[in-house]
Amino acid sequence: MVNQRAKQVLTATRAIAPKKPATEAKLSSGLAKPAVAKSAEQPARVREGNTEEVLQAVHAWAGAWSKQDVDAYLAFYAKDFKTPKGETRAEWEAARKQRISTPKKIEVAVESPKITLKGDSAVVTFRQAYRSDSLKISGSKTLHMVRSDGRWLIREERAGG
Repeated sequence: MVNQRAKQVLTATRAIAPKKPATEAKLSSGLAKPAVAKSAEQPARVREGNTEEVLQAVHAWAGAWSKQDVDAYLAFYAKDFKTPKGETRAEWEAARKQRISTPKKIEVAVESPKITLKGDSAVVTFRQAYRSDSLKISGSKTLHMVRSDGRWLIREERAGG
């Protein structure tokens, strides 16, 4: 009785066991070809991943600004950041600290971003909506970003067209 039950279990297991994965796919011409992803699809995924990383960095930058976390906000700027008015980096940082910490509340939204990648640099254009307790403004913004030590950082920032 036990041997007969064991045979039934073994037979049932073989019937439902997954088949070995197919290593070849038959083409209409009758030739066999390995069933692997097209190599042309691979670079597209890599580019999309990089674009997503850039977008995540932009949203994190806007999030740090919205939280009024000055240190986190400033950490998104590259060491060779080109200050908007040619002031020193220290002067620019002092002005940003003042403007970010003064309002009671800040909200920064990134709308309709467009990203252009070239190797380890990216240009991100978007509509920025800024709102604080004393100011509400919306306009276009362009960030020139660079990948440095595995992070996307802002090298240059321009507001307006």
